Amino acid sequence: MNTKFRLWTIALVVAIFSVQCTQDKDNTPSTPSMIDQFFEAGTYANEEKTIKYQECEFRSDLSGKSPLVVVLHGQYANGSDNKAQLHQDAMIKVWHYLYSSNTKATMLAPQCPTGYDWDENPKTFSRLTMAELLKAMLDDYIKKHSNIDPSQVYICGYSDANKPAGAGGVWRMLSENPDMFAAAMVVAADPDDSISAEKVAKTPVLSVKGKSDIYATSDMLDTFADWVRDAGGKIREDVIHVGSREDLCREAFNTERLDWVMQFTK
Repeated sequence: MNTKFRLWTIALVVAIFSVQCTQDKDNTPSTPSMIDQFFEAGTYANEEKTIKYQECEFRSDLSGKSPLVVVLHGQYANGSDNKAQLHQDAMIKVWHYLYSSNTKATMLAPQCPTGYDWDENPKTFSRLTMAELLKAMLDDYIKKHSNIDPSQVYICGYSDANKPAGAGGVWRMLSENPDMFAAAMVVAADPDDSISAEKVAKTPVLSVKGKSDIYATSDMLDTFADWVRDAGGKIREDVIHVGSREDLCREAFNTERLDWVMQFTK
């Protein structure tokens, strides 16, 4: 192999690697390892169950209270490694939004264990549901972190498969804890008939759905949104024309939508 050809080959490899490891069109890191280094692992345990999470603080050097952004992952990140939830595009998009805003904030990314679901209905379980465990974890976390502003606690969730997953978990949390969150964002999930529109109406909600999503239908979401508005709530509905749920989750968490969520305080 001559020197010129060898140099050309090396340049090509470097170029390909750079494309893979740089940022996409709105400057979001495209590889999970680019955000892993910013997070610290944590665990919350009570007498019934344990939940693992990852936390990241942004601009901790700044004075004042910190908004808390809780992100519930999709079904594919269920497990016990306490890492898989960071390796989804939607999670990376939220992280990058907070990172690039250059303001004080804290992000929490809990992991739902295998065999459990974020949206479990407490009426059908004798044990502590994931939503109840998550509420206990958040209460404990806020109590132990005096820098968190209780009036600026936000929750986002998304569904990347055929289950409501993180998005269903947000509906559940809003219905069971109507006074906890300043605002919420739900991507790709219908609220089931156990979710109270009157309680959800206590929290401003941004609902993002896919035009052709067969699991979260526009008619169902529109009807529930009408009930929320009738109860005096504020709900915004965005429709994205994409093919898969993975694409929907990737496109949903843009700067404009997250700005909309973060404008509210309790």
